[in-house]
Amino acid sequence: MAERLSGLFSEVCLSTCSPTRWKEIVVNTGASTSTLQDIKVGESCGGYTYEASGSTDTSVRNRFIYWRSHDDILELVEESLDVNLSGNYVRYRFHSTPILDGITVHEIDNHVVILVATVASVHRLVFPHPDKINKQDSCFLTDAPSPSIFYDVSFVNTTDSRNMFLLNPSSTITTHLTTAATYVDSNGEALFCLSAETGGTILIKMPPLGVQGVVLQNDMCQSSMMKKLWSGWVPTIIRGKQISPVTPYNMVIHTLRGEAQVYTVCLDHHLRMWSTKTRECVLTRNLLDWIPNSSSSAATIGSSGHKIKRFYSANVTAMRLCIHLNFTDKNCFVLVEPTYENGKFHFHHITTVFAPHEDLVDYTISCDTLFTLWTSTTGESTARVYLLTGDTEQWIDVILQPPESTDVCLPSYIDPRDFFLGKIFYPGHFALKDILKALNVYCRSVDSSIQIDSVNINIVDLKEEVTNAVETEIRNCAMDYEIQEDEYCQLQLDQWSKFYSCCLQYKEVGSKIKGIFSDNVTGLVSLVKKESLSFLRVCDRLEEVIYLSEQQLPSLDIDVQDEDEAWALHQDVKRLCDCISRVDNEISSEHAQQFQSRLLLLDNPQELADHLVDLVYFTEDGGLSTTSCQLLGLHIQEINNITVAMEILIRLLDLNQAETDGHILMEESGIDAEKQSICSRLFHSQTGVAILLKCLQQYSSNRLTFTRNFILLSDLLMKFSQQHQYGVDFDTAMHIRTSLIPELAMLIKNYMVLDQFSHVVATPTQNNALEFNLRQLSILEIADSSGLSPNKGSGNSTLFEIFLNGVGGSYSRSLLGQSSLVNVETPSLWVDLLLPLSVQQARLLWPMSEEFVFAEFLVGSCQYLWLQEYIRQTDSWCNKNVSARQFLLGLAYLHFDEPSKAVDCFVRAGSGVTSDEFLSQKLLQVDEESTESSLEILFYLKVIRQFEEFGFPDVVIRLADIAITIANDKDPNLPTLWSKKFKYHLELNHNEEAYNAMIGNPEPSRRKDCLRQLLIVLCERGDLQTLVDFPFVDLNEEVVNILESRARSVDLTTHNYYNLLYSYHVDRNNYRKAGCIMYEHGMRLGREVPGLKGIQRQAQCYLATLNALRLGKPEYAWIVKPVTNTRMDIGESLSTTKHDLEGEVKNHTEKKVEILEVSDIEKEYMLVDARLRLIRKTEDPTLMSGPTPRAEEMVGHLVNAGFFDRAIIVCRRFDIPLNSVFENLALRCVNLAQTCDNFSLENDPSSEAWDWLKENYSATGAPCREASATDQAWWLLQYYLECYETGNGKYHRCVAERLLAHGFPLPTWFLNSYRILNTSELLRLYINYDLLEDAGCLVLEYVEAMMESMSGTDSLRYNLKGCVHPKTGMTWLPYTSIDQLLHALQTQQDWTYTKLYEDLREKMSTYMDKVDWLSQEIHVS
Repeated sequence: MAERLSGLFSEVCLSTCSPTRWKEIVVNTGASTSTLQDIKVGESCGGYTYEASGSTDTSVRNRFIYWRSHDDILELVEESLDVNLSGNYVRYRFHSTPILDGITVHEIDNHVVILVATVASVHRLVFPHPDKINKQDSCFLTDAPSPSIFYDVSFVNTTDSRNMFLLNPSSTITTHLTTAATYVDSNGEALFCLSAETGGTILIKMPPLGVQGVVLQNDMCQSSMMKKLWSGWVPTIIRGKQISPVTPYNMVIHTLRGEAQVYTVCLDHHLRMWSTKTRECVLTRNLLDWIPNSSSSAATIGSSGHKIKRFYSANVTAMRLCIHLNFTDKNCFVLVEPTYENGKFHFHHITTVFAPHEDLVDYTISCDTLFTLWTSTTGESTARVYLLTGDTEQWIDVILQPPESTDVCLPSYIDPRDFFLGKIFYPGHFALKDILKALNVYCRSVDSSIQIDSVNINIVDLKEEVTNAVETEIRNCAMDYEIQEDEYCQLQLDQWSKFYSCCLQYKEVGSKIKGIFSDNVTGLVSLVKKESLSFLRVCDRLEEVIYLSEQQLPSLDIDVQDEDEAWALHQDVKRLCDCISRVDNEISSEHAQQFQSRLLLLDNPQELADHLVDLVYFTEDGGLSTTSCQLLGLHIQEINNITVAMEILIRLLDLNQAETDGHILMEESGIDAEKQSICSRLFHSQTGVAILLKCLQQYSSNRLTFTRNFILLSDLLMKFSQQHQYGVDFDTAMHIRTSLIPELAMLIKNYMVLDQFSHVVATPTQNNALEFNLRQLSILEIADSSGLSPNKGSGNSTLFEIFLNGVGGSYSRSLLGQSSLVNVETPSLWVDLLLPLSVQQARLLWPMSEEFVFAEFLVGSCQYLWLQEYIRQTDSWCNKNVSARQFLLGLAYLHFDEPSKAVDCFVRAGSGVTSDEFLSQKLLQVDEESTESSLEILFYLKVIRQFEEFGFPDVVIRLADIAITIANDKDPNLPTLWSKKFKYHLELNHNEEAYNAMIGNPEPSRRKDCLRQLLIVLCERGDLQTLVDFPFVDLNEEVVNILESRARSVDLTTHNYYNLLYSYHVDRNNYRKAGCIMYEHGMRLGREVPGLKGIQRQAQCYLATLNALRLGKPEYAWIVKPVTNTRMDIGESLSTTKHDLEGEVKNHTEKKVEILEVSDIEKEYMLVDARLRLIRKTEDPTLMSGPTPRAEEMVGHLVNAGFFDRAIIVCRRFDIPLNSVFENLALRCVNLAQTCDNFSLENDPSSEAWDWLKENYSATGAPCREASATDQAWWLLQYYLECYETGNGKYHRCVAERLLAHGFPLPTWFLNSYRILNTSELLRLYINYDLLEDAGCLVLEYVEAMMESMSGTDSLRYNLKGCVHPKTGMTWLPYTSIDQLLHALQTQQDWTYTKLYEDLREKMSTYMDKVDWLSQEIHVS
């Protein structure tokens, strides 16, 4: 253990607020219920720290086990200060078998063994060692709870026959057992030594763990033969139940020279050593020989009895014994060391320590310190410490937590209910089960009852039940329906005070100290109470100065060379502290509470002190009011150099002073990984954090009280000077007034903040609020944002507890790891590191320090209410982190939706950006080369982003204006500010201001972006007139490009920028550009917008295009066809390869520019118009989707729908043959002729025919009502042939083929026209369709007409001209077809065909003769 300057300790009390979930195990030892009633064994408790508790690389560091036993119940708890444990509470009940003292814990072969002895049995409880558990459990390295050694405890393991033994009756045991000792020897055997009140002692040996064997029970024998005979052979009825003087009062077991020895302190005040091997007493020594002026005849044992405990020397090489001897007239501790010299055992006396004459409760001893617990004659518990090393031989009182008073000082401005609920349910003040017990007692006193589950207690429900119970009693006590307000307030105060008193009583019962244990390695000292646990911490230097005497007080490290002068100052400081303590005795609780309340209201501490001094020490006429003041003045006169003593105390109080005890000195060598490993999880568990929090609360409260008393004494000194009393001269008073009191006023303000924020309860915060807050803070992009990480405690936690569980604990441990206080080789963690870590955490909250992590934590944890209070408390006087505090206050106002206040805070914070480390390094993350104005601009941009997220555009504009006025013309962030200003002016419909902000932006690219946004927003709002009115003098081209880009990128169904562009160009007389835009619009509509509306809009666009082009000059009536890139084109343009997959060189052909004239656009419009006609007629869904069909496809759709007129128009416009028109129309004529002949318009059942006939009367007129649909169809066909037939008769041919293919005879009018056009083709058709008779008749008629024409007669039927004079080549016949016909007729057997064949041959013979004759005539002529 590290060397300590003094032995002053202070208690750190912990309270278990949440209900403890015990694992219950009942062990049946075979005893009856009467055994528990007949045998009374006192309560006992103790603790055990692991052997490697001071090692840094083990899971048992700062880990210990403690227990309590009463009657037949044993409670075991494992606790760790570094990691949270789960399943660490277990309660054994040895059924009706009282448990004896002497429980020990041992570490054996990866096991933890606990030896327990009862009046009827002995037990070896075996658990896994923490190192074994954590080798398989990775949660030790995380924040998740680590399993305790009791986690998997079960009934089966407890009742294993190898680890449990029921005692056998013994001849030496004639009464019940009273004391026991347990031990595990070097062979692993479990030893149990039990003694009865009549002197009999038995020894039980259990085989080692995992070894099969028999449990041995033997009696411990007397060394003399007569004693053996007397105890062994003389019957009990003869001896009686007399108490033997050798009866052990207390005993311990330990190994000496490899053999376990039992050391007993007996009724005859002798210390005896028993060998467990021979079971005989091997050494006896009278302890009175080491007590001066003591004799056996006069020594009478007191009520506490004698006790013995073992401990180790400083180098852990020798075991020593500490025997407490309690006599009716004195107490003393005798320290001896068993040794073996010259073949004999000896007891070597070390020292004898005399103790106060009180009742000893328990004690523990380390190598250099004796810790004791006492009960005074008044029943109060006290603790004292005795240093075994050092010059002073005095007992030092431990500063125990005083019991709370039931008299509370209630401020007049607080409602009693709120005040008492806050105190009762303050985190860690009362255990919930104590509140529940008090509630049940209180309810019984008012004839009521309460039913709440004592295990699953909900604090909200419990608070509601408490409120209802007290309010009910208040109503019952109010006898009248109407009472005065003062009477009601008094009733409230009485009833709440009554319930609060009940809670205090139960807390006091549970806080009764039962035992103490310590760790010789780490220096940990713990007090085991009835229902809780507390610890003893070393005190800081100021506490030592206050509480220790001049002889006990260590050196103050005063920087004075002369030893006499240093000792004089040493005495002056102590006397000054005594005077300050006397001031504290004169201050009542009401005055103290009022003083603190006024400090919270930011009153001047000096003025408050002056007022309180006048109130306490002086009368109205200025005289001293009490004799205590006169006594205080006399003590002040004893101080030789009061100003220097005051300055020394002020340095001790100031956490920023290097002389402050516990101040951490940082090493310049950098971060030591090994030290960081030691500190990373130091006091990190829930218990460890609770200890740190309690230390800080004690630290702040004690120092706040001391500083308050100090400033009161300082003011009193000035008043003494004014009255020329007690030796306070004018120079001293002036120095106090001008120098010391301002420093004390600053200190009391700091300690007020430290005390307040170490005690306040955190504001409940929902998870969604934390997540929202975290998202908002992430926008700031703060470097090293660990301070802003969210920390959320339990439902009822103090603010500083959450801070220590999160960033505060991690940061303070990191700082501690960088200090010179951490010694890798020193394992005394509790003594050396607890106080420095507590002071370091206090410095994190100290307003006058450079640390700012606590304020960051308040923001990250969404504790904005407490952030406002923190800044309110510090802003008027603290000159550290001023700008950073204003920045965080602005965030708080922004969180509470107060943007105007937030702006003011941010503006104030912006002026100090360059000098504030948090703003410049963490928030802005800038280098040293940045100028002041550039830092302010970056700061305002961060702030603007916050207001953007919260949705305050007017505030953004205001901040942007401020930043613009500050920024230099060359600042790179200036365009951003103009863009912000433009954006939010536009958002607020400030169109003119937005336009001016856009024009004022110095960066062209930003100006273009703003222009794009302006155009888009105005278009979406429909404010097109404003857009046109803006004087886009130098931006017209950008306006057009932006609108075109926007038009081509947005969905045509939701936005229509093309209409705006068309109007924009028309307004500026740019008709060709307007036509181009509308054509592009129409083209995209056809591709991207399916449905009737899209096609209608496309037609309108083409019409608008034609209209625009015709408005301009004819020579400019053309446009360049817009080109839209396909995916393949885009892929090729992005590809950088010059070869394809086969290695061939790619041919990158440039796209040609296509010029469109009015006629081209008319063609496209014609197709769209035809498509609309088809949709209105047929409502075919396939026509409403996809691109516009090509002309050929459109003709097919038109013909199928019966739009023959429109189909012919399209065909003629696109130079497409009319074959499909005539074929379809011919087919319709055939169908009508076969189904609907001879029906009129009124009674025609084929109404569909009339539908399409009505669409084709543009040339033939409206259908005649007297004619049938068939006649109308044939007329339409005849009209089309007359109008559109070419000279070669190709349309006649296709009609004829369609008719003949359906077996329909050719109409007469058709034959007549066809004969005139092409008789030979008609003949071929007859032959092809096997119409031989018609073909024969046609040939006969045609040959006859030919011969007549040769004779000079015209033939109109065949369009032949007669010629009187023969002419070469004037006529010809289709000889091939005629030959085919003749051949076909010749093969027929029918008489008709035979007759026709003969006629045809005869006619051809005549024709040939005629031709021969004409040929000769021509030849002759």
